[in-house]
Amino acid sequence: MRRVNEIDFFFFWRNLRKHYLPILGVGIICALSVWLICRYLIPPTYKAEISLFAWGDPNYNNEPRNRTALDTNGRMAPANQGEMTFQDITFGNLLVNDYQELLSSRYVHTEVQRRLNIEFPELKEIPFRFDASLRKQTRFITVAVFSHSVEKAEKAAQVIAEVFIDSVREIMRIERVQVVDRPKVLGKVSPKTTQMTLLAFILGGGFIFGLFCLRDFFHYTLRNSEIVKAEFDLPTIGMIGVTTDKENANLICMPNKSKNYKYNHIVENFLLLQTNLQYSLPQKESAQTIVLTSAFPKEGKSFTSLNLALTLGSNSKRVLLVNCDLRKTEHEYLQLPRQPGLVNYLLGEKTIEEVIHHNVLGTTLSVVRSGPVPPNPTRLLEIFQNSGGLEKLKKDFDYIILDSPPCMNMADPLMLSKLADGTIIVANSRETPVDAVRRVVEELQKFNINILGVVLNRYSPHSAGYGYGYGYGYGGYGYGYGYGYGYGYGETEKKSKKEKKQGRKAG
Repeated sequence: MRRVNEIDFFFFWRNLRKHYLPILGVGIICALSVWLICRYLIPPTYKAEISLFAWGDPNYNNEPRNRTALDTNGRMAPANQGEMTFQDITFGNLLVNDYQELLSSRYVHTEVQRRLNIEFPELKEIPFRFDASLRKQTRFITVAVFSHSVEKAEKAAQVIAEVFIDSVREIMRIERVQVVDRPKVLGKVSPKTTQMTLLAFILGGGFIFGLFCLRDFFHYTLRNSEIVKAEFDLPTIGMIGVTTDKENANLICMPNKSKNYKYNHIVENFLLLQTNLQYSLPQKESAQTIVLTSAFPKEGKSFTSLNLALTLGSNSKRVLLVNCDLRKTEHEYLQLPRQPGLVNYLLGEKTIEEVIHHNVLGTTLSVVRSGPVPPNPTRLLEIFQNSGGLEKLKKDFDYIILDSPPCMNMADPLMLSKLADGTIIVANSRETPVDAVRRVVEELQKFNINILGVVLNRYSPHSAGYGYGYGYGYGGYGYGYGYGYGYGYGETEKKSKKEKKQGRKAG
């Protein structure tokens, strides 16, 4: 899991740039679905309004009354007929609230429905509803009618006004309610197709974007060398990309017997790993011994071990690859018999020379298979650690690569690392959690093991935020490198008169 202080703008921008296609896809699908639903499944709702003005008088019989007021001597005096008292205003405000309650009553609803069914029987099956609201600090009442039919909404607003006026006259004995604005259809109010479509696009894409961010937050992998340096203070000595050659996926670094150079970015990655190893390993006369391990299985450890051995052997170096993972079969694609192997040597059945396969694949590479699966692999590796057989092999080879089991919850890599000049941790840059590699590093450092660095397998410069390009041609070549958000490689083999005349040109 990431640290909280690592969540910044670039964290979200990187996830958006990396997953923009599925985010856009889900957003478009959600938006299209909502648009189709609003367009064809949800019937439109129309709104009609009518405005009423309600005025109340404390005299329910609407008969003139003699208003009085106190004169300067404190005696009752007749008031002007047009004068409005505070009592009138208060009572009028109370009546307006009564009007609103009356409009919301079951009596009015039932009467409105009855009259509509009688006067407009063809609209009987079309549902409708209406709401009454008071305009703030006024005596105006606005009645809004909603229906799937424009005609029903308009007719219902007209009938509601008539029923309300009649109800006020009959129940409250007041005739001071007037229609200010005649019924008017304001148009379609729902569904709001445009707004709902845009909202569905934002919510759908945002939901998937949030899932990617959560996954990146909790599934924190060794995406680039900066993370390796920040988390473990170790160098990244190799970054191996993803091969597209399915036929030679495991033997990608086989020596090229053709005279024509053919660019392969995986081969270049292993050449860079070889160069970094030359500066990382201690200088000595005997063979350099390297252990490759990982946190979990299927991290690309055996793939890296074999192709690193092929790369080292391409310089006429004598390289020995020993499969020390006694629990499972590896390197089956070498088409070598599994027995006799390392287990047979450790059990005393064979000598160390008898279990070595020389000149594998027509190269200087030698391989020792694991042999039959023993009942106690860890105990056999203890024997290998104390047998001195590795010291004998150092005289005959320049490099010895020990393909170790995964380090998580196993003692095998620790014992093998004690025999080696350095240990390399192989991690899947797309899948291996940082916490898992951290536990491996802490376990190795606890025993003072020399960790040469980390190799990032299945590395993607695109996800790490870098990019480069390379191309060449006969009669001229060009090379470019730059930071960017893309990754690509390719080759061009073009013969042109212009290039031949220009000769060699740097670009």
